[in-house]
Amino acid sequence: MSRTAAAVQSIGARLSSALLWIAVTWGLLAALAVWLVVEHEVDELLDDALIASAGLISGLLPDAATQDAVLRQAAATVSLAPGSSRFSWQVVDRGEHVVIRSSRAPTEPLLPRHREGLSHSPEGWRVYGLALGREGRILYVAQSREERLEALGDVTLGTLVAALLVGVGGATALRRRARRELLPLDQLSAQVQHHDPMDSGTALPPAERVELQPIRDAIDELGRRLAQRIRQERAVVAHAAHALRTPLAGMDAQLAVALRECPPEASGTHQRLQRTREAAARLARVVTALLTLFRSGVDIERRPVDAAELLADIPMPGLRLDFAPAFTTEGPTRAEPLYADADLLTAALANLLDNAVRHGARQVSVESVDAGLRLIDDGPGIEPARLQALQQALDTQAYEGRTGLGLMLADLVARAHGGRLSLGPSPYGCGLAVTLTLGEPADQRDDGAVAAGSGPYSAGTQR
Repeated sequence: MSRTAAAVQSIGARLSSALLWIAVTWGLLAALAVWLVVEHEVDELLDDALIASAGLISGLLPDAATQDAVLRQAAATVSLAPGSSRFSWQVVDRGEHVVIRSSRAPTEPLLPRHREGLSHSPEGWRVYGLALGREGRILYVAQSREERLEALGDVTLGTLVAALLVGVGGATALRRRARRELLPLDQLSAQVQHHDPMDSGTALPPAERVELQPIRDAIDELGRRLAQRIRQERAVVAHAAHALRTPLAGMDAQLAVALRECPPEASGTHQRLQRTREAAARLARVVTALLTLFRSGVDIERRPVDAAELLADIPMPGLRLDFAPAFTTEGPTRAEPLYADADLLTAALANLLDNAVRHGARQVSVESVDAGLRLIDDGPGIEPARLQALQQALDTQAYEGRTGLGLMLADLVARAHGGRLSLGPSPYGCGLAVTLTLGEPADQRDDGAVAAGSGPYSAGTQR
C-alpha cells in the first residue's frame, strides 16, 4: 500500500510541475507574440511621427522662390534644439545640394538621390522625403537608428517585464489552484499509506472528490483481494507444516531406533541412516520455520534477545560456532541484546546455519553488527556473478527460482523486522558472509515511523 501511496503522491507532484511549466512556457510565447506585434506597431508610430514632422516643417518653410536669406531665417525658426543629433531635417535642391538644414543635420544629402516616401539612408537614418513645389526641392526628415532602437528597446523591455510579471503571477495562482485541487489526492494518498488491508475491521474512507472515488474503490478492492490471497497462502502453509510435523517426528524416532539397532559391522548402513536422520532434521527445521513465519494474524513480538544463547540452542550436528569477543556471556564485553521476535530470529538463523552445513561449511564465525548479526562460514563460497544474482533477487524479493528456501525465509524475517539480508564474500578468504540486520523498534525511532506489520508479507510490501 505504501507503493500505491507513493505513486499517487508522485502523480500529484508531476501534475503540479507540469502545470507550472505550461504556465511559464505559455507566458514566454505570449510575450514573444506581443513583442512581434509591438515591434511592428512601434515602427509604424515612428514612421507616422516622421511623416507628421515633415508636414509641420514644410508648412513653416517659405515658398521656394523666396531668397536664401529668408530660407535661412525659416530654418533657424524651425530648427531643433542645439545638440540634438537623433532627429534632423534638410532641404535639398535639384542639384543635390543642401539648401537649409537643422543644426545637427548632416551637411551632405541624407539620400544620394531624390526619393520621396520612407526609406533608409546608407548611414542608417530612417528618412521620409517630401517634395516641395515645382522647383525640384525635397524635404528630408530623418530619425537616427539609435533613437529608433532606444524607443523599441524601451517598449520591448516594458512588454517583457509586464509579460514576465503576468506569467509569474499566473503561474503562482495556477500552482496554488492546482495544489488546492490536488489536496484530495494527497489525502487519499495518506489514507492509502496508513491503510492495512489485513485488518478486516478497517476500510478506506470515501473519497472527498467524485473523480477519486473509482480510484479509492479500486485500491480498496485490490487490498481486499491481496489480504484474501495472503490468508489463503498462510492457511495452506500452516496446514501443510502441521501435517508434516507428526510424520517427521515419527521418522526421526524410527531412524534413532534403527541407528541403535544397526550392527557395528554394517558401517555403510549406519552412515546412510545417519544422513537420512540429518536430512529429516533439516526438513523438520524448515517446517518449524514455516510454522513460525506464516502464523496467521499474529504481529511480531520484539523483545531483548541474547543472540549467543539463541544460537547455542539451535542443534546443528557437525558445525562449530565461533563467537566474536562481544558475544561472551561473561564480563563487560557481553554483547548488547537484539530487539527481535525470538521465534522468527531462531527460524532465520537455523536456516542460514543449515545452508552453511549443506554447502560444506564446518565452522561459522558469528559477529555483532549494528542491529544485527553477521555469519561467516568456511565453505567454498559463491562465485561473484552468482553472488550478485542472489543479492539482486533478495533486494527485489524475486525469490522464485533464484534463491533457496533458507535464504528466502531469512530475508522475509529480516524484512518483517524492518531490516535486510546481505550476502558477501568472507573477509577471511574462502567462504560466505551473510549479514542479517534488524530495523529499530517503533518505540526507539526518532521519526515516529510505524513498525513493520504482521507477518513477512506486510513487511515485504514496504520496500
